[in-house]
Amino acid sequence: MSSSVASLGEVRTTRQNGSTGEAQQIQFAEKRTKLLKLIEHSKSVLDDLRRTPDYPKYLRYPHPVSNSNGHSFHSRQGEFSVLRLDLLPVQKSASSPAPVAVNGVEPNEDSYISQLLMSKVHDAQTHLDRLFGRLSDIRSRVLVTGDLNAGKSTFVNAMLRREIVPDDQQPCTALFCEVIDAEQNDGVEEVHGIKEDVVYDRLDPTTFTRLDLSTLRDVVEENVEGYELLKVYCRDKRPKKDSLLHNGIVDISLIDSPGLNIDSMKTTALFAQQEEIDVIVFVVNAENHFTLSGRQFLQTAGKEKAYIFIVVNRFDQIRKKDRCKRDILQQIQEISPLTYEDAGHLVHFVAAKHTLQDNPDPVSIADFTNLEQNLRSFILEKRSRSKLAPAKIYLKNLLSDVTSLCYFNHDTAEAQSRAIAEKLIEDAPSFERMLRIKEQFLDNIDRIIDETGDRAQTFSQKGLQDFADNIDACGVDIEWRGILGIWQYARDLRNSIYRMAAIRLRKCEEYARQCALTCVKSIEELAASCMEKPPKIDLEVVSSVFEDGSQEAGRAAAATMFIPLELNDFFAFTDKVAVAKEYVPGLAMIVGGLMGYQAVLRTFTRGGIGLLRGKVGFAGLATAGIGLFLYTLSDMKSVIDRQVIGKMKSHLLKAGLVEGNVERISRGTRRVLRLAIWEFQSQFQRILKESEANRREQTELRTRAEITKDAYKALAARSNTLSRMVEEIDL
Repeated sequence: MSSSVASLGEVRTTRQNGSTGEAQQIQFAEKRTKLLKLIEHSKSVLDDLRRTPDYPKYLRYPHPVSNSNGHSFHSRQGEFSVLRLDLLPVQKSASSPAPVAVNGVEPNEDSYISQLLMSKVHDAQTHLDRLFGRLSDIRSRVLVTGDLNAGKSTFVNAMLRREIVPDDQQPCTALFCEVIDAEQNDGVEEVHGIKEDVVYDRLDPTTFTRLDLSTLRDVVEENVEGYELLKVYCRDKRPKKDSLLHNGIVDISLIDSPGLNIDSMKTTALFAQQEEIDVIVFVVNAENHFTLSGRQFLQTAGKEKAYIFIVVNRFDQIRKKDRCKRDILQQIQEISPLTYEDAGHLVHFVAAKHTLQDNPDPVSIADFTNLEQNLRSFILEKRSRSKLAPAKIYLKNLLSDVTSLCYFNHDTAEAQSRAIAEKLIEDAPSFERMLRIKEQFLDNIDRIIDETGDRAQTFSQKGLQDFADNIDACGVDIEWRGILGIWQYARDLRNSIYRMAAIRLRKCEEYARQCALTCVKSIEELAASCMEKPPKIDLEVVSSVFEDGSQEAGRAAAATMFIPLELNDFFAFTDKVAVAKEYVPGLAMIVGGLMGYQAVLRTFTRGGIGLLRGKVGFAGLATAGIGLFLYTLSDMKSVIDRQVIGKMKSHLLKAGLVEGNVERISRGTRRVLRLAIWEFQSQFQRILKESEANRREQTELRTRAEITKDAYKALAARSNTLSRMVEEIDL
């Protein structure tokens, strides 16, 4: 057993040494001073803990399964003590308080837990203030509590050897009565009634109501005035060496409290009251043992006060005393292990009422006298245990929780920083590709559009010019039906030229469309290689560049180039004369020959050799004319080809077949690219700016997480150092 839990008997063996008491007081003062400083340092740690969260925005609390990098911190919420949160999967009711924003973070599960944890930290700071005040006060306050009708008031009266506070078979005490040595009130025995929310000052009569000691029973039982606390000043006429209240060393007060289960409000007040006292004397009825409310109170008080003085009253009513002791000690072992270890000095089985009788039972008096001696020793000679131990235990538990909490939040911030760093590294190649796309393409988008337009323009220029230069080939596949079908042939030839021109135009338009699609698809693929959700280019707009309205514009341009003419309009007068010039001479020779032959006949009837010569001459002339006419008819197709093709070529060139359409296709290609890429460029620039902003934000968050991590690490080191200093105080 450590020195801090040394038996009280060891202390009593040194009482005969006159210098021992003085040395103990000096040691007590030194230890009290150390604890007071540690309380101040602990408050500073809690202040920093509340201010530390930067990123993450709120203080985290370990869930049932926590991650650890070798640090010794609690991984289960059950291992926390002062800062424990009972996080149970309960449904929140409509009346549950709604969480508010924490450091600018919208309410969520973590922020809600953070608010609960911050509330716990605030409560711990408040309790440290009370601890500081309690240690600064050299007086000792003893709380006498227990279940209803356990004999608490009887115990207090027995300690005074006089009936001061009212007791009865029925529960009497319905408010707190603090019994104080009358020497602290200038030797005057009286009662000071104090109401709620009044700061009591013995020297200020306005803070209390004076009451006669004889009226105490009526005031306690009725409490018409609604007092919250009664200060009962009285004398213990025994010598200082025997009296606890009038001991001549330390000012002590005994607080008689309502029963734990008298009502919920009184029970709650009692739980709060126990935090402000130095020693707890828990009175339990030997017949009833520990009730549920008694167990809950002792478990709560045990978080700070490892040692609780337990009085098992009315033990004289028990027949099987050994069995009763065994059962109660077993319960104490479960509720307060340290109290059980020193049960010989801290647990007493008595009958308090016998001390107030005229002819008391000697055994009962001996048991109660032993209780008094142990309680006096516990409070006066071992004040380090009675007054300082609660502060030490609380600081130890609190600093252990803070250290664990800081290490957990350190690991959380470190994990956040590592996750951000990994994400930045993972996203870096995509982000760099986005920058390259911007530099190589989007910053030079006009150049890319012009290059694509130039390719379409060059192809169209070459294709249409080649068509114009080789337009003679358009009539190769047209059927010649002879002289009687010359006009149909000319019409078919003209239509063939129209059709071939339209095919060549569509080919140029299709090439331009494919160039535009290739351009935007390549940009889109580059964007998809570095973005999760790249902006989309409306390929339908590009695909329909020369369709719909654009195609109508093309047809309008074609209509301007190819004026729809009927065949008789197409072959103008000059065209017909040109044709006639080819075949009229032959026809004239034929006619002339025939006409000459008739003249020869007439001459022949007139006789003579001349007739024979004329006949031969005109026969030759007619033969030559027929030959020339037939030759003319055989060359008619070539004549029509030359005339129609020549006319069409001249007309198409004048109408701008090459220049007009090349300009139209080039302009349409550039226009549709600008339209499609401009929208893509706008979305890409927006996404790029968002990515840049996100990387800046993530970098900043990582820096903040690193700062938070270091802050928690330093805070954990401070808390751990303070915890070791607390542990080194040997009580």
